[in-house]
Amino acid sequence: MTSSSTSAAATSATELQESYNSFLTLLTAQISNQDPLNPVDSTQFVSQLAQLTQVEQSIATNASLEQISTMLSTVGAMSDLQLIGRDVLVPSSQVRMTEDDFPLSYQLDAGAEDVTIRIYSEDGTLVREMPGASTAEGEVIDVEWDRLDSVGLPVPPDTFRVEITASDASGNDVGATTLTRAEVTRVNFTGQGPELELDNGEQVLSYVVRSVL
Repeated sequence: MTSSSTSAAATSATELQESYNSFLTLLTAQISNQDPLNPVDSTQFVSQLAQLTQVEQSIATNASLEQISTMLSTVGAMSDLQLIGRDVLVPSSQVRMTEDDFPLSYQLDAGAEDVTIRIYSEDGTLVREMPGASTAEGEVIDVEWDRLDSVGLPVPPDTFRVEITASDASGNDVGATTLTRAEVTRVNFTGQGPELELDNGEQVLSYVVRSVL
């Protein structure tokens, strides 16, 4: 993993070097042109030099922290490689149904009285609408589907888009997060972080993973 941008510490170090050069140039000029009977007060120069030294130490500390952060990111990225072939639970409205499984769950932002689950085919056709269980805030609810469409015909395995809406006892909307379980097939390293390719066709950043199953 490489970065195309210059680190903040390196940029600051360059600017500090320029400040050092300007400071030394000014100091040399003033000393060379000072009045022997009224020499330049060195107190101000000592104070400025001390400030530059403190800045230099801060830059060195930041550079070390950047190196540590890069190392930790690399370690984290390498650990994500171990997810290949594993199932993960991630926020996603795209659910891949197999012969044996319809891995759909949801989580609400608050308690809800009414929950509606709508399952759409890939072309946007509504396949089935059904009620969901009301739930407390944060509770993960697994969805059971009998694999029948709205007229009672069996639905073959495919990838579906799911929409879940919820409301409380007063009819106010409640936020809902659709979750699915999918297998990690590949890990890509991007500028935003490790990206997981899933067997339902989606790509998600690894930090959104809720759990590894």
